[in-house]
Amino acid sequence: MVHQGKVQRWLLVIMLLAVNLPPLLLSSLPNGFALYFQLFVSALIVLALFIQALVKVRDSNIIYRVELWGLPLYYKTVYTEEIRRIEFKRSNWASKVAVVRVEKGIDMRFALFGDGLFEDLSQFAKRNDLELRKSKDYQTIEKLGSNRLR
Repeated sequence: MVHQGKVQRWLLVIMLLAVNLPPLLLSSLPNGFALYFQLFVSALIVLALFIQALVKVRDSNIIYRVELWGLPLYYKTVYTEEIRRIEFKRSNWASKVAVVRVEKGIDMRFALFGDGLFEDLSQFAKRNDLELRKSKDYQTIEKLGSNRLR
């Protein structure tokens, strides 16, 4: 199953307003380099609104993709032989984070994904006999989440 990350669009909209609103309110539009810089930053923020993060957990690998309008910007596949362990942690008050520690290269960190991804990663670790670490805070969040379903 493909899991899609949640993009914090509200934060990007606030950034876009912070870049463009002050010159409009002060009635002093930038000129020259400042205008081009403002347009460039605004264009980057608008493009960031359309970025998607996708994770697919298969039997023997984990695929992570970052796409812009369906075009891959970043693509990484990690096989079970490359994985040292999978760690589950708490990110803030009630958010979960999974970190896939790899032998060589950059570790994969998954935050702002649905609970289905964390369950799939846990089952993936058990299926492939990988080391699985869950912090006490994460276990508390799991217990609270299961109690809410009852």
